[in-house]
Amino acid sequence: MKQLNTFEMESISGGYSWDFSSFSSAALSLVSNSVEAVASATVLGVLIGATGTLIGGTQSGANGGIIGFGMLGNLVGMFWGLAVGATMGVVMGAAIGWEDTIQLGLDGVQGAIAGTFVPWGN
Repeated sequence: MKQLNTFEMESISGGYSWDFSSFSSAALSLVSNSVEAVASATVLGVLIGATGTLIGGTQSGANGGIIGFGMLGNLVGMFWGLAVGATMGVVMGAAIGWEDTIQLGLDGVQGAIAGTFVPWGN
């Protein structure tokens, strides 16, 4: 079985670095990787939750209706988009790691500035 070198370990998407050479190294790896996973999950949960709120709040009631039922659809869609987006973001953030989470956030911000960030478009 091939052993990976440092460069190959760092290029693994979502890969956390583990060092079990001693008890203190293993404990430090566990703590630092846990902090990274929680931070990644939190950041991406907030970003995708906000995007889900944007999409759900603007697109859910697109079919409108009589007596404001489209507004109720937007309200439900806003909270549903927040819940589903945040849940999906937390899972994705923990899976892909800190660097990829930050890169995904930066890509979204750059797309918003450039006018190419349209998550509801086909």
